[in-house]
Amino acid sequence: MKKRDLEIIQSLEKFKCLERDQIAALHFSKNANPIVTANRVLKRLRDTGYIKANTNRSFQQYIYFLNPSPMKKDSQKIDHYLMIAEGYIELNSMSKVSNYEIEPKIDNANFIPDVKCKWMGKEYFIEYQNSLYTTKQMYSKLDKYVEYFNQGYWKDERVLIVGKINLKFDVNDYPFKVKQVKGVQELNGVVQKFKESKVNIPVKSVSGGIKYTL
Repeated sequence: MKKRDLEIIQSLEKFKCLERDQIAALHFSKNANPIVTANRVLKRLRDTGYIKANTNRSFQQYIYFLNPSPMKKDSQKIDHYLMIAEGYIELNSMSKVSNYEIEPKIDNANFIPDVKCKWMGKEYFIEYQNSLYTTKQMYSKLDKYVEYFNQGYWKDERVLIVGKINLKFDVNDYPFKVKQVKGVQELNGVVQKFKESKVNIPVKSVSGGIKYTL
């Protein structure tokens, strides 16, 4: 098996399912024709039985899974996992993401975030909303984070809520940093300010003098 084949399979294992364009963005972005190349490789992986696809999607891209898959091809959670994958791709396009853990178990916490990751030097808990939360659901979710904070386990993580919005809460009501956006691309301005703040920062060189870095 080729190295890139193995990497695609590892991505499907991590994200549980992916659309063709997501696979192209993750593994074929440096190709001259990412979509064409992705289609060819994915067909070969299907023909050899390593992966399978949901092809029953009129005028939509196929959704790819491992074979065997940990989830059904018509699972109601598919759109949610696709959103999690898209979030990773979009975050990574602005600034490198590391330790992007999906639905990790957090010690001593009464919640399981959709994602825990490190981005722009900060640790994040991310919640992806593929459907509108009721006000009760939103406050209940945030209250679990407050409980975790009050128990003394908080390590300066930030909470990011991405998706459909039916409640604008006051961020000042919470003892940690929390932000709510409709889509990851709304964070582009924050990223640009962060990068600009890192320009021309003086740092001490090995020889003891001062140099400037971007």
